[in-house]
Amino acid sequence: MTSRIRRKAGFLAAAGLLENVVQMALPVILVRHLTKQEFGDYRLMWLVATTGLILFPLFLPQSLFYFLPRAAHGARPKLVGNTFASLFALGSLSVLLLLVVMPVLPGSLAGLQRYSPLVQIFAGIWILASILDVLPNADGKAEWQACATVSLAILRAAALSAAAVASGDVGWILVAMCGVAMVKVGIALAYALLAAQETGLGFDGQLARMQLNYSLPFAVAQGLFALRVQADQWVVAANFSNAAFALISIASMVLVVGNLTRQPLNEALLPKISSLLGEGKLDDARALIQKGYLLLGLMLPPALGLLILTANELVELIYTREYLGAVPLMRIYLLGQIATVFAAGHLLQVFGFGGQAAVISAISLLVSIALSVLGLQFFGLAGAVAGSTTSLLLWECWALNKVAKALGTSIAQLIRLDQTWKVIVVVAVGVLVVHILCSGLDTSVFLRLFVKSSVFVTAVLLGFVLTSMHRSLISLLRERRE
Repeated sequence: MTSRIRRKAGFLAAAGLLENVVQMALPVILVRHLTKQEFGDYRLMWLVATTGLILFPLFLPQSLFYFLPRAAHGARPKLVGNTFASLFALGSLSVLLLLVVMPVLPGSLAGLQRYSPLVQIFAGIWILASILDVLPNADGKAEWQACATVSLAILRAAALSAAAVASGDVGWILVAMCGVAMVKVGIALAYALLAAQETGLGFDGQLARMQLNYSLPFAVAQGLFALRVQADQWVVAANFSNAAFALISIASMVLVVGNLTRQPLNEALLPKISSLLGEGKLDDARALIQKGYLLLGLMLPPALGLLILTANELVELIYTREYLGAVPLMRIYLLGQIATVFAAGHLLQVFGFGGQAAVISAISLLVSIALSVLGLQFFGLAGAVAGSTTSLLLWECWALNKVAKALGTSIAQLIRLDQTWKVIVVVAVGVLVVHILCSGLDTSVFLRLFVKSSVFVTAVLLGFVLTSMHRSLISLLRERRE
């Protein structure tokens, strides 16, 4: 990886880390000023909003990763303007549809009708604001993207916390959410008009059709994939109370850990990989992807293993003991993240595999719903989570195989299996050692967290030395300095 790409990844990773630290701190305040049922309503609002982000933007913001790096002079403002206009129309459509659909939604979701029309308005504005999640980075300004991410995270946490402390009312928290969404739209417009490589906004019908032709297959594929990720939550929301939904939504927060590690690296690499593929340099693209996977293999499994060990303590510290029922669900999610550490779905877009990805995503969604419903009947909430996790594993195996074949290599070579299997073994041994030594530990939550973390980190570092994996880590660090 070039130093420029590493610098971009570093900025995005730091911003993502800070954003998630801030957002992890937010529930500490919310759960202490809202009842379990009210916190469940709050999480249900975000489920509706994130589902809106899956269904309505049609992958148009993400398509900028493809079009902006390849755009001719003068085309960038038109591409960005097309995206703004499309998202505005789609966000407005989402508001109208939610006004009609929400009263007939099943289970605890129907209870959100008492917050109408604010829930619908927030979802619509959040869809329009989603362009800011991609635009600066796709435009080649990762530093700008990082600053926007951190600023909005702090604003969101401060506004929602203030609303919770001042009112203790979910309705006022929703008002604050709408305000944050409008600020996000304003920042996106300011970037396009004042800070972009080519400032201004335009519109070009022919370019808009090209964007839609490119994005629609991926909108279907990624939409079905993302719905598959949420399938267990929708199944629970349709069959249980909002308090039960609060447990599974808390457990699913650990999915952020994988995204936090992967997303900055992916977003830094995708424009470069896209350019290399466009130039026909398959060997260079393959080498870049391999280095990215090696870095993921060194970082992600140890982080996930530590969370598996300390899930009980973390839930107690952040959400209070009232939410300890989320711990078993959280561990199932974490095991699924380890099994899919080499996720490849994000690479499909730069290879143009939209149509095939859409078909497989549809099958995966149906499998996920079926397994989640079946698991719910036999094993409760844990069965629903296990069902969606199984479908995720099947999807990522297909995507990884597809990318490897396109690059003319095997899965084992692409993910550097000769190196990364050692990390998995080291992590498994570390988890076993901590379980044996600390299972009977009866002390304060802070001390348990410290002891478990210390023993695990020591075991992993020792394992890295014994398996010589520290050499790979040192090599990556030296490469970064050079």
